[in-house]
Amino acid sequence: MSYQLLSKTFYRLAQLDHANAMLSWDQQVMMPPKSNKARGRAMAELSVLGAEILQAPDLADAFAAASDRQDLLADWQRANLREMRLDWQRACAIPKDLVAAEAMATNDCEHAWRQMRRDNNWHDFEPLLQTVFDLAKEKAQALRGALQDERGYSNDYDALLDIFDPGTRMSRIDPVFAELKTELPGLLQQITDRQNSQPALIRQAQPVAKARQIELARELMRILGFDFSAGRLDEAGHPFSGGVSEDSRITTRYDENNVIEGLMGIIHETGHARYEAGLPEAWRHQPVGRSMGMGVHESQSLFFEMQLGRCKAFIDAIAPKIAQHLGQEPAFGADNMLRLYTHVEPGLIRVNADEVTYPLHVLLRYELERDLILGTARVQDIPARWNQAMYGYLGLNTEGNYRDGPMQDIHWPSGAIGYFPSYTLGAMNAAQLHAALQVDIPNAPALIGALDLEPIFSWLSSKVWQQGRSLGYDELMIQATGETLNSAHFLAHIRGRYL
Repeated sequence: MSYQLLSKTFYRLAQLDHANAMLSWDQQVMMPPKSNKARGRAMAELSVLGAEILQAPDLADAFAAASDRQDLLADWQRANLREMRLDWQRACAIPKDLVAAEAMATNDCEHAWRQMRRDNNWHDFEPLLQTVFDLAKEKAQALRGALQDERGYSNDYDALLDIFDPGTRMSRIDPVFAELKTELPGLLQQITDRQNSQPALIRQAQPVAKARQIELARELMRILGFDFSAGRLDEAGHPFSGGVSEDSRITTRYDENNVIEGLMGIIHETGHARYEAGLPEAWRHQPVGRSMGMGVHESQSLFFEMQLGRCKAFIDAIAPKIAQHLGQEPAFGADNMLRLYTHVEPGLIRVNADEVTYPLHVLLRYELERDLILGTARVQDIPARWNQAMYGYLGLNTEGNYRDGPMQDIHWPSGAIGYFPSYTLGAMNAAQLHAALQVDIPNAPALIGALDLEPIFSWLSSKVWQQGRSLGYDELMIQATGETLNSAHFLAHIRGRYL
């Protein structure tokens, strides 16, 4: 009876999350600007309502009773009880007024960020971002105080990492990132030297109307198994995949003069959506049925984009479809597109970065947000530190260019502090999963060349999607690949593709 009470409670919370997801999508895609304050109040109230449900006094007794009777539960229910308990502990650790304050502050900061970024206005953005970081520090301290012993947090930042990537700690990230910091600059130099000796790339010569890009995007999404009867493609300032498993919402942005760049973003977001839609239906609306965390989530989007979308077999297969939608142009030839999609060049913008330089963008953000939470840096230090790191890692200058520097991402204004490491952990997971797939399905390149992708998606489904949160992160990687996270697979992938 106690487990059933908890299950019903978390079903209600899932419906609130569903409503919040749709409000958030509308806010970023369709909502008129003057509605932001009212929308912020509504979303904050939903967050507080969820916290009140989890902080109900009778839940403590229900968890105690359910824990005493775990022998009567199925394996997936025991895993669900574990995940419910963690959600409950987190909710009880954070005061309701802090929940409301964070919801309103991030709503205001994100809304202001859209215009302030366009205006390159760091001066007015800084105090809003300071408030977001102050509240994030307060939340991290509350979580560490309540869960340090049980979750093994060594510092406040660990508590934020654990929200986005369960089980990840600085002690896991630091050695891996240190290896990349050592290996990638040398690889980057070798790769750029090699590419500089090759003929010049052919760039798009004529603009392509947005309507033609949308039709091509939709066809590629169908090839990748996206179900348009349970999802949408829309336009937003920052591409994202949201919604819920039964209602996927993908957004992108279009550039009539650079179609090639945008296509991979759509493939990336489709990977996120396929993972969400592929989660176990029988466990839907329960914590065990959620995705494993953003490191695994990013592994799926990056598997779609980097391992699948940028491989020669896939590009050769879709080249005729691209020509059909966009017209015959030398830039859209298969050989040139392959070179464009595997071109390595340091740039200012993270979302446009190639897979060799991308981890250095993440490393910069990780080091900054970590130090801000741990108190060794201040928000006012961000522009100078950003410029220093961009020059040190990529040889680029962002002094005075806030739009393409520290204001380029939506993550910090929206309160997603502790998220950035997931991108590089995801890239490593994707490379490791791809290596395991090649062992299990040796003819995978031929299947990709024929656009017969269902065997690959079935493999991902059985190894990752259908597992939900029934396994821990290390357990998931072991059953899928035979080992825990191993950065050697990512570095081997880079060397194999580019050198």
